[in-house]
Amino acid sequence: MRGLFYGWKLVGLSLLVMALAGGPVWNGVGVWVTALEEHFGWSRAALAGAFSMAQFQGSLVGPIMGYLIDKLGTRRMVLIGFSIAGLGFIIFSRTTNLPTFYFSYFLIMMGVTGGSWLPMMTALNKWFHTKRGSAMGIAGEGSFLGGLVLLPILAWAVTPSNYGWSVTAQWIGIVFMVSAWPISWLIRDDPIEYGQLPDGESATEREDRLRDERTANENKVADDRLNFTARQALRTQAFWFITFGHSLSSMLIATLTVHLVPLLTDQGMSLQTAAYVWAVMMAVGAVFQLIGGYMSDRFPRNKVLFGFAALQAGGFILAAFIQGMPMAMLFAIIYGAGFGGRVPITTAIRGDYFGEKAFATITGISMAPLYFFMLVAPLFAAFMFDSSGSYTTSFLILGALGSLSGVLFLFAKKPTSLPEDRHAAPVASLASSD
Repeated sequence: MRGLFYGWKLVGLSLLVMALAGGPVWNGVGVWVTALEEHFGWSRAALAGAFSMAQFQGSLVGPIMGYLIDKLGTRRMVLIGFSIAGLGFIIFSRTTNLPTFYFSYFLIMMGVTGGSWLPMMTALNKWFHTKRGSAMGIAGEGSFLGGLVLLPILAWAVTPSNYGWSVTAQWIGIVFMVSAWPISWLIRDDPIEYGQLPDGESATEREDRLRDERTANENKVADDRLNFTARQALRTQAFWFITFGHSLSSMLIATLTVHLVPLLTDQGMSLQTAAYVWAVMMAVGAVFQLIGGYMSDRFPRNKVLFGFAALQAGGFILAAFIQGMPMAMLFAIIYGAGFGGRVPITTAIRGDYFGEKAFATITGISMAPLYFFMLVAPLFAAFMFDSSGSYTTSFLILGALGSLSGVLFLFAKKPTSLPEDRHAAPVASLASSD
C-alpha cells in the first residue's frame, strides 16, 4: 500500500513557506507603514516608495530569478531567499532613516521574491499535472492564512505598549534565518528524480488514463502537452494577454497592501481593528482560493479568471466608498472572493498553457511588467492622498483600469502548437494534429 504522495507533502510545505512570507511581508506592509508613520512622521509617499522600489527591483530581477530557479532548483533558491529576507528584517529593525529603510526592504522583498512563491510554484508545476490547479490553490492558502493569522498578531506586536516595531522586526528576521535550512532540506524539486510520476500516478494508472482519454477523444493527453521555451512563449498572444491581465489585477492588491490599513485608521479605526478587516478579507480569500483552484481544473481557466478578476475589480472600487465597519466588511467579502479565486489560476494557467520545461523563466519574464504596475499604483495613490487628503479618486481610477484585467484573461486562448522552431518541430507537428 502506497503512502501519501510526496507532492501533497510539498503542497503543505509550500503553504508554510507562503504563510511566513505572506504574513509579515506582503500582508504586513500596511501595518509597517502605519507604525513607521507614527514613529518617524514620514509621509505616505515616502513610505510607499520603499514598497514601490521593491517592486521595481522585482521587475528587474524577476526574469533573472526565474532563470536561476530553473537552473539551481527550488531547494537552493528557498535557502538563499529566506536567508536574504532574514538579513533584511534584521537591518530593518535598526532603521533610523529612510535610506536604511529602503535598503532593508529591498533585501526583504528580493529574498521573498526569490525564495517563496515562484520557486514553490515551480516545484508544484512539476509534481502535478491534472491536479495542478487544486494543488496550487491549496498551497496558495499560505498567503491568505498569513494575513488571517499572522497580521493581527503583527499589529498587536508592533504597538509601542507591547514589543514595538523594531523588536518585532528583529525576531521576524531571526525566524527567517533559522528556518531557511530545515525548510529547504524538505523540498524535492522533481518527482522523476525520486522515481515518481506527477499526481502520484503509477505507470499502469497513467497508461490506463491516457488510453481512456484517447478513447474519449479528449484534448488533454499528458504525453502531448506542449513544453514551450521562454522565447517561444513570448511569441504567443496568450503570454501577453495573461501578463497584462495579471499585472492590472495585481496592482490592485499592491495598492491595498500599502494603503488599506492607513485608509481605515484615518477613519478612526484602531490599528488592531484595521488588521481584523484585512484578516476577514484574507479568510474569504482563503475559501475562494480553493474554489478557484477547483473550478480551474474543471472549466476553461481563462473564463474562470474573467469572472474572478471582474469580482476583484468591483470589490476594489467599493473600497473607495468605505465609511464605517459595515461597508468595510462588505468590501472585505467581495474583494476577498475575487482576489482569492483569481490567485491560483493565474499561476496554473501558465503551467497549463506553456508546460514545465521553462515554467519559472517564463513566469519570471511575465513578472517584469507586473512589478512595474505594482510599483506605480501604490505611489499614485500615495501622491494623490498627500495632495488631496483622500483615496477616493485614485481608487476609482485604479479600479477602472483593474476591471480591464478580466477582459484580457478572456482573450488568452490556449496555444495549440509551438511557434516554428527546428529543434521542436516533431513536437509542434504532433501538437498540431490535436
